[in-house]
Amino acid sequence: MSTVTLREQASMLRERRFATFFTGHVVSRLGDAPVPVAFALAAYQVSHSAAALTWVLLSLWAARFFLVATGGRLADRYDRVKVMIGADVLRLTAQGALAVVVVSPLPLHTWHLCLSAALYGAGTALYNPAQIGLTPELVDEDRLQRANGLLSLVADVSFLLGPVLAGVLMSTVGFSWVLWLDVASFAVNLVCLVRLARLHTPARRGATAAPSDRDIAATPVPDAGEDTRFRAGFAIMARYPWFSFGMALWFVVSLGIGLTAVAGPVVAVESLGGTGAWSVLATCIAVGSLLGSLAVMTTTRQHPWKAASVVVTLGAVLQFTALTLRDELPTAVIGAAFALCALTTAACGIVWDTAYQSEIPERYLSRLGSVDNFVNSAGVPAGMLLGGLFADHYDTVFLGISVLLVLLCLPAARLAGNGRKTTA
Repeated sequence: MSTVTLREQASMLRERRFATFFTGHVVSRLGDAPVPVAFALAAYQVSHSAAALTWVLLSLWAARFFLVATGGRLADRYDRVKVMIGADVLRLTAQGALAVVVVSPLPLHTWHLCLSAALYGAGTALYNPAQIGLTPELVDEDRLQRANGLLSLVADVSFLLGPVLAGVLMSTVGFSWVLWLDVASFAVNLVCLVRLARLHTPARRGATAAPSDRDIAATPVPDAGEDTRFRAGFAIMARYPWFSFGMALWFVVSLGIGLTAVAGPVVAVESLGGTGAWSVLATCIAVGSLLGSLAVMTTTRQHPWKAASVVVTLGAVLQFTALTLRDELPTAVIGAAFALCALTTAACGIVWDTAYQSEIPERYLSRLGSVDNFVNSAGVPAGMLLGGLFADHYDTVFLGISVLLVLLCLPAARLAGNGRKTTA
C-alpha cells in the first residue's frame, strides 16, 4: 500500500464521526469472529449430532431472511444510528442470556442455542441495512469507496481469525467466554454508537428541502418517499434498471458461493485427494477475499460498476470452469482459480456497495440495502440446496450457473452508470 494511500486512510480516520463508528465496528467484528465456529462446536457437544447444527443455522438464517425487510423499512423511516443501537441491544441480550445459561447449573439444550441464534439473526437483519444507509452520511462521496474497503477488510480479517480464535478459546476457557467476549464487544460498539448519535445529525427522510443531485436523477414515483414498506423498495428498483440487473447478477454470484460451499468439499474428497485439499481451497478463498479488499483500498480511483460487473462474472466463471476440469488440473491451479474468484467477488462487492450508495437517493437507500441483504441471504442457502440435490450432476450445474452469469452480466454492464446524473 502506497504512502499516499496510507495518508488518505489516516485522514479519513481523523474524521470524528467515521472514526467513532469504525472503532466500534472493528471491536464488534472481532468479538463476532469466533462465534460461528464456537456455536457449531457447542451444538455438536450438546446433541452429539449434526442435526443440532442444522437447526441452529436455520434459526439464524430464517430470522435474518424474514426480518431484513423490516430492517430496511425502519432505517429509512427513523434515525439509522438509533436503529443500530436497538439492534445491538438485541444481539447483546441474545449472547448474554445464553452465556448465563451456559454458566448456570441448568443443562444447556439445543433450543437455547436456536433461540439465541434467532435473536442474533434478527439483530443483524436490523443492523445491516441501517449501516448501509449510514456510511454515505459519515464520509464524502469521493471517500466512500475507501470507507467500504476498510469495512470489507475488517470482515475479511475477522473471517480469517475466526476459526483460530474459536479453536483456542473453546479448548482453553470454554464456550461461555466466547459469548462473554462477544457481549463485551457489543457493549463497546454501543458506547461508540451512543457517542456517534451525539455527533451525528441524521439526514432527513422524505425531505421537503431542495432535492439533491441523486434525487433529481430519477423520475419521481408517487408517494415513494412516504411509502416505507419493503415492497416499495421493489417499486423503486423499477426506476433504476441498472440496480435491478446488478442485484440479479449478485443473486447468481451468491448462488455460486452457496454451491461452492457444498460442492467444494465433495470435489476435494472425490477428485483432489481428500479433506486436506478442501482446507487448501478454503484458505485460498479467505486469502483471495482479503487481497480483494486490499486491492480496492490501495487505489484512490473510484472504480466503475460497469467494469466490475464484468470482472466479477469472469472470476466466478473461471472458478466453475476449474471445477469442471478438476480431473485434468492440479490442486494448485484450482486453488488459484478459487483465490481469484474470491478476490474479484470481494473487490467488486465494494464497488457495487459504493455505486448504489452514491447513486440511490438517501431516503430509499436502506430499503434497497435491505433488498441487497435479502437477495444475498436467499442466494447462499439456495446454492447450498443446489449442491445437495444435484451432487451427481455438478458439471451441468456449474455450466448452468456460468451461463446465467454471462447472460446477466451483459445488461448489468450495459446499463451501469445510466442512473448517474451528469452535471451541465
